[in-house]
Parts: sequence; structure tokens; C-alpha cells
Amino acid sequence: RAGVTYPLESLARRAGLAVSAVRFYGDRGLLPPAAVDPRTGYRTYDAGQVGDAVLIRDLRRLGLPLARVTAYLAAEPAARWELLDDHVAWLARRLADARRVAHALHDVTTRTEPPMTQRPTPATTTVAARDLGGALDQVLPAASRDPERPVLTCVLVEARHGSLRLAATDSYRLAVRDVVPSGEAGPAFRSLVPAATLRRWRDDLPGDGDVTIGVRDDHLVVRGDAVDLHAWQVPAGFPDYEAVMVRDGDAHAVVVRRDDLRAALARFAGTDGAVLVRVAPGRLTVLRGDEEVVVAAEHDGRGVDVALDPAFATDAVVAAIGQDLVVEVADALRPVVFRSADDGTFTTMLMPVRLD
Repeated sequence: RAGVTYPLESLARRAGLAVSAVRFYGDRGLLPPAAVDPRTGYRTYDAGQVGDAVLIRDLRRLGLPLARVTAYLAAEPAARWELLDDHVAWLARRLADARRVAHALHDVTTRTEPPMTQRPTPATTTVAARDLGGALDQVLPAASRDPERPVLTCVLVEARHGSLRLAATDSYRLAVRDVVPSGEAGPAFRSLVPAATLRRWRDDLPGDGDVTIGVRDDHLVVRGDAVDLHAWQVPAGFPDYEAVMVRDGDAHAVVVRRDDLRAALARFAGTDGAVLVRVAPGRLTVLRGDEEVVVAAEHDGRGVDVALDPAFATDAVVAAIGQDLVVEVADALRPVVFRSADDGTFTTMLMPVRLD
């Protein structure tokens, strides 16, 4: 309707996207807000942009890389059909390959548990079990294992703004994942639980179906058709990680193929010392000493060098979602941000380190 505007959270809810995904698409120029308050940075959107957001969501669900989504939105109708036909044909080939692998693994069995008999947990959010398991895989590597810093050995789990968020940090890196509910989002809650407990949960989560997650008494509880998991809540405050996540206005966004960057970092696996990541127009280079690996990249900004721990950087790349990865570099001293380019729901921040 003409003249109708929506705040960021409302647009995200109507389009079935996480709030962070809407911000991400805006930052990439795919879904720019109709207006931004210059004082608060608060974003609002026109009513017609709901359809745009749904279209982008559906294209990403088809598995289109970020660059091809951009091409689709800019294309004429005939070219759009051709682009989708090519992508569906590629998916069909992938599916055929997956079926061959599945048949080869047909005899592998998995442990199941009897259905739950307890009453449903109040104030819960429903999410896909596969998404929750994936989120744990992404954030748990960033949780500290230092017993002298007990709060950092925990993971923050909170429901808010229509999505479920998991966050973990060891003070050298920060991992945050937003999961879009598969059903109606429940009331907000905030829970700090030991990462060690969540690691034990991982094998118990089913591979498909939905689970509910919420707080009951002193526990974080996850329940589904074949799972009933409880974790003690830690009565402590989690660091103010959102203040660290405020995006630098002068950061340079570089889009790379995730597998290419992972392969580049693998060249330095198992060796001591930091690697230098050099961002330049059209390329990203990982180097140490006389050895370097060049990765093609979408970047037309100025060159920047930053040193990173290669193991931490590899964790960030491996945990990302989709084929493309956005790396945001401001300078040699500020955190480097790794964002999944599929929908922006996963973010890892790494502190730079000194070169040996």
C-alpha cells in the first residue's frame, strides 16, 4: 500500500527472514532500506519491499550464489528464466550424485530414542533440528576452554527479534548465528549454558524435523519427537558482544568463494605463526614468508593487510554457510569479519595478531 512503511523487524518477520539477513542484504545493495535515520541508524522499508525480500529469500533457498542473485534481479524476464533453468539443471546433477552416495551408505544406521512424554516447554521457539545442529557446529569452536574464564566457556542462547541467536567468544574471536524459526516465534528469552553440554547435545539432535527450545526453571530445554535435552543455566552475564559487532563504516567488503579461501588457508595448516591476508582489487592473497596463495575476489577498494591466526580463520571459513563468503577488513588493528554471503545469518569476528 502506498505510504505504508515497516521497521526492520517487521519486514523481516513478514518475509520470513532473520533481522540480520535483512541488514546483510541491505549492506550488499540487494535490499536497501527506504530510509535510514541519520542519528540512530534505524532502518525503515516501503511496503513493496516485502515482495522484494521474499524473492531474495526464495532465490537463496534455491541455492543461488550471491552474485547470481544480483544478476537475476538485474535481468530481463527471459534471462531470469534461463538463469533459473541452468541452476535447476545443476541442482539435478547434484541430487543425482547425492542419491548415489546415499545408496552407498544405505546400511548405516543411527541411534534413536523413544518419543518424549513430558509436557511441552513453555515460552519456546520452534526451529528445524538440522538448523540448530548447524548453528552449534558454527559457534562452538569460538567458545573458550580456559577454566580461569568460566563465562567464556559458555554459549549465549537467546530468542529475540523473531529469531533464535547463538553466540560464543574466547576474546580472540566471536561467532554469532541467527536461526529463523520454522514456526511462530515464541516469547523472548536469554540463557547462558556451558559449551561442554552443548557439545554433548550435538550427537543427540535429530537430522530432520523440528524441535522446541526454551527455558524451564533453571534449564535450557530442547525437545522433539525423539529428543529431550536439558542444560543447566549459568547465573552470569555474557560480554556485550553486540557493541563489538557494530560495523565499521570504512571496512572493505571482499566476496570470495568459500572453498577457494579454505584451500588457501589449508596450505598453512599445521604450521606455527600467523598468516598475512592481503586484500587488493580483484584478489585476496594469503601469505607467509616466501609462500603465497592468491584467491580471486570481488573487491574494488584500496589494499589492506591484516595478520590472522590461520587455524581460527579456517574455523570461520569452514563454519560459514553457502558457496560465497564476505570478508570485511578495515585495517591491521581492527577485527576482521567473516559473514556467510547466503543470508547473513552467520558471523565470525577475528582479532588481528602479530606476525612472527
